[in-house]
Amino acid sequence: MKRPYETVVVFDGTLPDDLLHKEQKQLEDLLKQNAVFDKTEIWGKRQLAYPVKKKRTGYYCMFLFEAEGDIAATIDKYAKLNNSILRHLTVVRNLKNDKARAAVFARRERPVETETVKAAKAVGDKEEESEK
Repeated sequence: MKRPYETVVVFDGTLPDDLLHKEQKQLEDLLKQNAVFDKTEIWGKRQLAYPVKKKRTGYYCMFLFEAEGDIAATIDKYAKLNNSILRHLTVVRNLKNDKARAAVFARRERPVETETVKAAKAVGDKEEESEK
């Protein structure tokens, strides 16, 4: 039975950008071979809260996919053999969180109306009501 999963991977932030993208593509290819790959959300380079393997920065990526239960072991094996990966975590994805996340992004992307535009619309609405 396939279940939705999400994996967050922290790559070594000191690597050059082209190598980071290559590592990301390799993990995507692994997921495409063993799962129904959905998408990758790139969170970018961020400062780590504490040093991990003597590194202070990490390149964060979240991979969304559907797969059988043995995919976590496959990703774990791949991550342990890859020295570019500092940390990783695979969890079963909660689809309710996806809907909430989409709503937040939709709210952020919607243009914010200024007070003058709101006031002009209010005046226009009142004029339309008085004409009727």
